[in-house]
Amino acid sequence: MSEVVGELLPVFLLIAVGWLVRARNIITAEAFGQVNRFGYFVLYPAFLFTLSSTADLNAGQALPFVGGLILGFFVLLAMTLALQPFFKTEGPAYTSLVQGSVRWNGFVLLAAASMLYGPEGPHLIGIAFGPLVLVVNLACVIVLAIWGSTHTASPRAILDQLIANPLILGCAAGLAAQASGVRDLGFASDAVSLLGQAAMPIALVCVGAGLDFKALRAARVKVGIACFIKLMIAPAVMWGAATLCGASPLAAAVAAGVGSTPTAAAGYTLAREMGGDPQLMAAIITATTLLSFLTMPIAIGIALSLS
Repeated sequence: MSEVVGELLPVFLLIAVGWLVRARNIITAEAFGQVNRFGYFVLYPAFLFTLSSTADLNAGQALPFVGGLILGFFVLLAMTLALQPFFKTEGPAYTSLVQGSVRWNGFVLLAAASMLYGPEGPHLIGIAFGPLVLVVNLACVIVLAIWGSTHTASPRAILDQLIANPLILGCAAGLAAQASGVRDLGFASDAVSLLGQAAMPIALVCVGAGLDFKALRAARVKVGIACFIKLMIAPAVMWGAATLCGASPLAAAVAAGVGSTPTAAAGYTLAREMGGDPQLMAAIITATTLLSFLTMPIAIGIALSLS
């Protein structure tokens, strides 16, 4: 277990750097907000395009691994949808609870993947990024369109939101490039790749800068529900779904790692853009990030011991 903690420590140190820089007002919260927005609309789509277009989806473990992750995601989504009757008058808050329970911060795991899982780790996570991020964002956009404060629940309005989401576009473009065999566009591909390389450290630092302890004091029940599903249930669900789909023990351990990650900070931007509850979203991101310092090593350590 101590070895897993040691491998994850540099990742959490980058998050701490972001918090310290913001807390010391070296860079203002408003400036960090613009950096995060730049990442959401430019860096992260570039990263997802590069990863999705180059990942080998025909590898032996690709189908059971990705299939297990998607199955696990739908199990978690079904759990959160079952809670909707308890939030009939709190649509925006409910959307943030859903996002907080099912979104995953792949950057946290990918940064330590080779040290945790060996050379196969980054490859498996790279395979997962495109399909899983695409499915997660499709579901979250639909949930926000139905229950968000903007009430854009018509099929046309939902479609407009889907085709305007930069993360969905990045994944879809990368998967389309791979399917068509058009993976190398020369200097354009090199430029997109360079942008993508900046995504991981920027994303981790922005997670730290976005930690909101004031928001954490409110809506404790909703935050607690999201944390329990995301950090306690999700690793077991992802491991079980991957195993059920025939993934190898190592791939199932990586799936558990995917489930153990904190809620992705992109959920805050989406909540703000589509009428969710940004304050609750910030609280869930903060809580899952802080608690994952403890829960991630435990979940990953247990899964690796079973591999």
